[in-house]
Amino acid sequence: MATTARLRLLGAFLLLGALALPQSTCAGYRAPNGEFVTTIPRGASTDAYQPTIRRDYAFDRVHAADPGSWLAVAVFLWPFPLMAIAARARSERLRAYICVASPVLALIAGCSIWVSAGLFATPALGAYVAIAGLGVFFAASVVELWRAWRAPAVAVESRLTSA
Repeated sequence: MATTARLRLLGAFLLLGALALPQSTCAGYRAPNGEFVTTIPRGASTDAYQPTIRRDYAFDRVHAADPGSWLAVAVFLWPFPLMAIAARARSERLRAYICVASPVLALIAGCSIWVSAGLFATPALGAYVAIAGLGVFFAASVVELWRAWRAPAVAVESRLTSA
């Protein structure tokens, strides 16, 4: 297994591990009825509201009946099917498409994770681990893309110099 493939696998596993960690946190108060509120309502007794921190996980917004919500988890899992397809692909064209799509998808997933974690709350450890995993995956994918793009040019140059 090539070094770039190992780095991509490491990035994918970091991204997978980020699923178990909180993506964002929000400081607020626990109301007497158990509901989380960010501010104590005017005129309410401050003794009835307990300070608390809410932790949001990637699975919090996923519902089996809503396929659109599955994208929140797909953002963390997409590298594995992509790498499996690339490893088993016999077509050079398919491998080239995957080689080009990998860094683009890593950027899109990174933006999606960061926006969902940091738009209305404070990013937590899970978001940072996911971004680190995507960074490793992106860097290895760019190196692999550069090598694949450079290989035909090097082959032509070597034929020209040997002639």
